[in-house]
Amino acid sequence: MPETVNLTVYVEQKRKEDVIDCLLPLTCISGFSISSCFGYSRDNAKLDLAEQVAGGRQLWKLDILHRNDDTDAIIDALRCINTHNPMRYMISPVISHGHI
Repeated sequence: MPETVNLTVYVEQKRKEDVIDCLLPLTCISGFSISSCFGYSRDNAKLDLAEQVAGGRQLWKLDILHRNDDTDAIIDALRCINTHNPMRYMISPVISHGHI
């Protein structure tokens, strides 16, 4: 795995502030970004009626660029957040990054 990776986590709307409060104290990351997204799933039993009608639900997409060695610490910190539905995540290798 490359030295730098991107952790993407999909967060319920009502857990956004909890996630921010969880991540800000972590010294292993210098920052993160959050953007709005709409999630679709075949498993709609967990959706409320309005979400079932819409076919999905509004989520927050969290991206954290970090050292691969710090991945477990970040995921462990996020596990402490009490969510009704588990947060889905994926880890992607970063070939290159920087500032333009």
